[in-house]
Amino acid sequence: MTHGCHLKLYLAVEIFPTSLFPSLHIVRVILPLPIDRAYSYVVPEHFSHLVRPGRRVVVPFGKRKLAGIVVEEGSLEDLKGYEGKEILDVDMELPLLPAEVLRLTKWIATYYMCSWGEAARAALPPGSAAPSARSRARMVAMVSLPKEKHRKPPSDLPTGARQQAILEQLRIWDAAEKLPMPQTEVLAECGGTAATLRRMEELGYLEIDVEMMDRSEASGLNATPDKDISLHAEQRHAIGAITYQLDSGKFGCFLLHGVTGSGKTEVYLRALKHARDAGKTGIVLVPEISLTPQTVRRFRRRFGDDVAVLHSRMSHGERYDAWRGIGEGRYPIVIGPRSAILAPMKNPGLIIVDEEHEASYKQYDPAPRYNARDVAVIRAMNTGATCVLGSATPSLESLANARSGKYQLLEMPERVPIEGTPATLPRVQMVDLRNEKALSNRKEALSSILIEAIEKRIERKEQAILLLNRRGFSPVMECTSCGWVPECHDCSVSMVYHKPLHHLRCHYCGRTERVPNVCGSCNLPTLDFAGTGTQRLEEELQSKIPSVRILRMDLDTTSEKGAHHTILDQFGKGKADVLLGTQMVAKGLDFERVTLVGIIHAEAGLMLPDIRAEERVFQLLTQVAGRAGRADIEGEVLLQSRQPGHPIIQYALKHDYLGFAEYALETRNALGYPPAGRLVSITFSGPDNEKTEALAIKWRHIVDTKLDIVGRLGPSPAFIHKLKNRYRHQILLKIPNSVPSSHVRKALLKTNKALGTLPQNYRMAIDVDPIGIV
Repeated sequence: MTHGCHLKLYLAVEIFPTSLFPSLHIVRVILPLPIDRAYSYVVPEHFSHLVRPGRRVVVPFGKRKLAGIVVEEGSLEDLKGYEGKEILDVDMELPLLPAEVLRLTKWIATYYMCSWGEAARAALPPGSAAPSARSRARMVAMVSLPKEKHRKPPSDLPTGARQQAILEQLRIWDAAEKLPMPQTEVLAECGGTAATLRRMEELGYLEIDVEMMDRSEASGLNATPDKDISLHAEQRHAIGAITYQLDSGKFGCFLLHGVTGSGKTEVYLRALKHARDAGKTGIVLVPEISLTPQTVRRFRRRFGDDVAVLHSRMSHGERYDAWRGIGEGRYPIVIGPRSAILAPMKNPGLIIVDEEHEASYKQYDPAPRYNARDVAVIRAMNTGATCVLGSATPSLESLANARSGKYQLLEMPERVPIEGTPATLPRVQMVDLRNEKALSNRKEALSSILIEAIEKRIERKEQAILLLNRRGFSPVMECTSCGWVPECHDCSVSMVYHKPLHHLRCHYCGRTERVPNVCGSCNLPTLDFAGTGTQRLEEELQSKIPSVRILRMDLDTTSEKGAHHTILDQFGKGKADVLLGTQMVAKGLDFERVTLVGIIHAEAGLMLPDIRAEERVFQLLTQVAGRAGRADIEGEVLLQSRQPGHPIIQYALKHDYLGFAEYALETRNALGYPPAGRLVSITFSGPDNEKTEALAIKWRHIVDTKLDIVGRLGPSPAFIHKLKNRYRHQILLKIPNSVPSSHVRKALLKTNKALGTLPQNYRMAIDVDPIGIV
């Protein structure tokens, strides 16, 4: 159909009955735009047999070309005066997005208040929104020998030694069952050119086929078989309950509350084996990329090449190949952080969310702002699968769901026995920094007690982990005369000093600046560094114990691909005495020689203006403490703090999760915060502070007329008022659990419609069930 025919089609639809065009094939397509609707497009006849719901297509949209997803068949009645253009291209390299995943993205769009197109974009490999993304598959020429009966002897070659050498090498590889072999490797080994191989193919001495190369991380990573592990009674009970639910073929959700070292991963492995034996597939979510190497290694020992990996540090090509392999059914098990919950698995039977309490399961920007833990429960519900949420420190929301009967609670309060002897949680000792005179000037962070404990571990050939949840050299550079602190010009936060590059850096927008020589306020040369980051802690430890071997693990040292795996592999092989880092070192790591954990500033984070600040600190302290003493040597935790009497510190000292939960729930229930109620955060941002605030105030006045049964806080400047040169004002809605989500959604949609289109460069972001209020 030519462009000139489009106008005739529009007029025909408006003037004549639709029955005159009975054979026109129309589909509805969602686009990766913040517009909550689908668009109708005509399918050209030559694409008719290819276009199905779940297929990625390229369509015209105004003056642009966009990639979208076909979601359903359309009709002539769907066409408007500006619709009816033809689909331009169809991507046959990507498998169809399963209907079940399409339904899931529709739920995400509805619940988290974004467009369906934005939600579907999150379910595709990176770069799929671009029309040019079609040729992402890497095609490789593979060389092999013809079938035995068609082979010619080397002596029949009419040419010289080069071709003879190639053919001889191919026969060696064939005998070793290594064919087909990539053409590049054949030429690298034997010499010659591509033309040489093509001529040999023409003469019938070899065959060349073009194949898609699998660049996913699962490819070629063979793992040694896992050793047989004896289960303790609580593990057997948990596995029995989960497998019974799997056999029922009906949805069920379990909260597996097991202390650190209680053997939760073994429960996951046995349950997944049961699901695979029944022909089902599985998804395993982990909160951090740093956990992926260890987790993948354990699962590949049981399931070999059935395991695919998906995470953001993989290249686009690697993620694309893994995604395609999952969709084609080559990888029935997928492991990864947040986005893996949207993998195109067919027939999912078991969905596991490890460390389910972690905030990293929540997507912040861009939309959809979903929580992968909650999406996992919905996906399991939609498919009749079993969902397992595991943690040593469950979120208060999940605990409430277990107590209300929505989830089934499975508890493992004891560690896995060591050679039949019950294992114990590590001893936790408080180090009151107020009594450390050497630390009074804020120049040093390591107490004498902790230094001595590290030295003892080095003497005994044991290892230690140090947690300091601040990267950089010094969190604050300040003037000792007037108190001036250099702030980022684009964000309302102080700059952090990074010593290796000798510059100040904003950890929110990435802006860097030179280190000033004089104060920016009083112009005196009285600038000094206050506080300690991971870089400064590494330097201090090295000066205190010159012989210590240190590995640092933070965002600065793990920015390169494979850095997490390299650092953890070196530490696991005993090439360092101390693993020092941010919260990356606190979660899920299991090293037999680690007998000491030092927590540098235990109270860090308690003063943040966030309802979950105390919960997050307790979880972090408990999780990192659990890294010690996981083998046959008792572990010890030294917890440094200037607030040793704080209730959260005291609960962490005793490994008292239930005590902490009752303490925190009392406050939450009194204030109507989750899990006693729900939150919705609305953030307005723009280049002008007053105009941004005015938009927020206008929206507040409108919503007050639509939702009169909710509490409201704000609008007020966000905790980080200016971010990336945009001013931010925030409104927080407190919604009772008795109010249906559908009612809230309708009211907010009406409010947004009444507000109208925002001015250019001004934005509004709605975050349903926010994790952090910043």
